[in-house]
Amino acid sequence: MGIYSELTGAWEERGVIGTRIEIKRRKLTVLWRNSPVLCTGFKAKKAENGYELELAERGLRYKDSNSDYASVTRLFYAEGRLTFEELFPITGPSTTVLTATKFSRYGDYTVCDKVLKELQGRWKEEYGSFELVFRKDTLELFGKTIKVHALHSNYEHTPEREFLIVDADPSKYELYGMTRLIYDGDTLKSSMIICDAPPHNMVFTKER
Repeated sequence: MGIYSELTGAWEERGVIGTRIEIKRRKLTVLWRNSPVLCTGFKAKKAENGYELELAERGLRYKDSNSDYASVTRLFYAEGRLTFEELFPITGPSTTVLTATKFSRYGDYTVCDKVLKELQGRWKEEYGSFELVFRKDTLELFGKTIKVHALHSNYEHTPEREFLIVDADPSKYELYGMTRLIYDGDTLKSSMIICDAPPHNMVFTKER
């Protein structure tokens, strides 16, 4: 197996939602909290005890930003680990060690969008005025329309009929203030984040 085949796949820092690197052949994508900040070609060159990954571009930039927030100073592969070194203008150098992962950008979940067929229509909060509307693969809430996915955790003890409804953009971890929208086959449950107050727990039932 060649070095490019060995590198192909996804790499993350264990237990941290931060840097992720995805490699396919000689193309490399760096993500920060699942948002791409660098897409570039690279060459892997043999070095002492491993391989230096020489990137065609090194600037790290958020989407819609006009300038880089940091730069990649080194990316080194050895013994199943990627050592990712960055330089930040204010805080200075930073080093992160990444290992191969089977997780997708959504984490250890399987996309189960067939479940969205069960959600089509209007859902109302049992004891409040909030409502959710599903149309095909979109969710309408608070005057916004977003594309969504239904995920099922790969954890073996997860109930078979428990699904997490998430923004299709894996860099967005909330649904406009709502956290962990869970479908259990009958109801949708979530919590609303409220500043300086306990979360508001909500249960939605489908309008018949």
